[in-house]
Amino acid sequence: MSTFVFFHVGADISQPTAMVASLRKHNPGAEIIQVTDKDTPTIPGVTWAHPTEGNPEYLMLWRTRAFAALQLAQPALYMDTDMLVRRPLHPELLLGDAVIAVTRRSFQREAIFNAKQRGQDYSEHANKTLDAVYPYIGCCTITPDGFAWEQLAEMYDRLEPKYKTWYGDQEVLREYVNRLPPFLVAHLPEHQYACLPEHFTSIRTPSSRTTRATVRHKCLPTPLGLNLFFV
Repeated sequence: MSTFVFFHVGADISQPTAMVASLRKHNPGAEIIQVTDKDTPTIPGVTWAHPTEGNPEYLMLWRTRAFAALQLAQPALYMDTDMLVRRPLHPELLLGDAVIAVTRRSFQREAIFNAKQRGQDYSEHANKTLDAVYPYIGCCTITPDGFAWEQLAEMYDRLEPKYKTWYGDQEVLREYVNRLPPFLVAHLPEHQYACLPEHFTSIRTPSSRTTRATVRHKCLPTPLGLNLFFV
């Protein structure tokens, strides 16, 4: 049985409800864990909910700490709620012998990083490309157990306060991966595993009069059957 984890707090449960429904459709026997707070409704279709406490001003820090506090002993895919699942997922196969599988950025790699965000100054990254600063996206991560999340939470706690407001999750993910030997890190290419809707388009194939969906920038299904996309 595969395990999936997501974090959601707040009364609006439309996105996680759609995500869980799509996940349950393709993985009907999965264990789906909702990490949340005591006030958020339980999403239909989850196996169980894990209530936690945290500061909503530092939402990603809260999420990282909450994933660590789960202390799971089995492989799990931790995913954002603004995603839909299109095919069966097999986290343990995607992870293989690695200690972490991370979503590798595919789009806008050469874009210049915006060093001013949400009233914070990130000028230490000024004039760098987005790929140089944040090559990994936190929307979809697989770990064999809870150890990586414990390490990420400890790293997060040591960051400057501004990173607890924004970007901290990507900061610690980059640093954690950089410390590991390459053979211990599995990559989930963004264009295959977390494709944004704007990278899908419709074309008319030369061999057919019908219009079929295809993708720009090689946004394609994967051999293992996983294809997630943001809604």
